Amino acid sequence: MKIPPNIQTIEVYYDGRCGMCCTFHEWVNQQTRAFPVRFIAYQDPQAEEWFPGVNALEPEREMIVRTHDHQLYRGAEGWVLCLLSCEKYQGIARRIASPTLLPFAEKTCHALAARRHKLSKIFFRKKDQEVAAELHRMPTDECTEACNNIPDGLI
Repeated sequence: MKIPPNIQTIEVYYDGRCGMCCTFHEWVNQQTRAFPVRFIAYQDPQAEEWFPGVNALEPEREMIVRTHDHQLYRGAEGWVLCLLSCEKYQGIARRIASPTLLPFAEKTCHALAARRHKLSKIFFRKKDQEVAAELHRMPTDECTEACNNIPDGLI
């Protein structure tokens, strides 16, 4: 991924009904910023006003990030730009954006996006014992395949 130079601001269109998405939004807002970030729930009636056509891009499938000059980034690339907006995490963002690590970030984002509602119910609405019980019931075979494909030395 080529990180755009001189980002002035980004808009993040996310699922305002998803606990995981809202928690990420809150976390980014607590960080010291390198540039401003505007979070907009795609369900907000003004979202279409601010970004005509955003709903046609299916923001319910994965987060959409738009830069000040209207470049669009989705999924893992969008997450990278959100991390880049945080002064403390710019180095990590640049590393994840590399050709070596971005494919793993993309797989992770797709896996999380596909399960985000279930994960939100598990992690953001239950007590620790209930979370642990839910996690023990989840299949591990999907993660095993992705994790086994990580090159040596990355983890």
